[in-house]
Amino acid sequence: MQDLVESAARWGTLALLAIAFGLGFGEGAIGLDLIIPGEVGMVFAGAAAEEADIFLPFVIIAGASGAFAGDCVGYFIGRRFLSRSERLQRRYGDTLERAHAFFGKRGGWAVFAARFIGALRAIVPVVAGAARMDFPRFALFDIPAALLWTTLVAGLGYYAGDDIADAVDRVGVWVSLAGVALLILVVLIFRSKARRRGR
Repeated sequence: MQDLVESAARWGTLALLAIAFGLGFGEGAIGLDLIIPGEVGMVFAGAAAEEADIFLPFVIIAGASGAFAGDCVGYFIGRRFLSRSERLQRRYGDTLERAHAFFGKRGGWAVFAARFIGALRAIVPVVAGAARMDFPRFALFDIPAALLWTTLVAGLGYYAGDDIADAVDRVGVWVSLAGVALLILVVLIFRSKARRRGR
C-alpha cells in the first residue's frame, strides 16, 4: 500500500482528484464497492493526497461530488426504468407502493444512513428512484451524507496514513453485515405488524 501511495502521489493533483471522483462515482453508478470497498479507496486517496501535499478539502469535494453523481445515476435508473417496468408493477406492485410511502415519510434518513453502509450504498438510491422519491428531497439528504462520509474517510487516510486501510476494510465488512442484518430485522417487524393488522 505504501508503494501505491507513493506512486499515486507522483501522478499530480488533477489525477488524484480524478481518482477520488471516480472512486466515489463508481460505488453508486456501477457497484464498484463490490470490488474495491469505498472506504479503502478513499483512505488511499487521502493518504496519496497527503503524500503529494494536496489540500484535503479538494479531495473531499472531488470524492463527494463523485459519490453524489454516482448516487444520481442509481436514482435515475430506478426512477426511469424500474418504476415504469410493467413486469415489476405486476409482480411487486404492492411492495413498490409501500416503498413509495416509506420513502415519502422516512426515505431521506434511509438515503443518509445508506452512505455509511457499504452493502446498501449502491442499492438504496436505486430503490429510492424506483419508489418515486422526490429528487430534491433525495439530494437534500444525499449531498450532506456524501460530504460527511468523504470527509471522515479521506481525512482518516490524510492524517492517519495508508496503514489504516486494512483495518478500515475489515471493520467495513462487519459494519455492512450489521447494517444488512438490522434492515432485515426491521422488514420482518413491519411484515409481522402488517399481518396482525390484516387479521
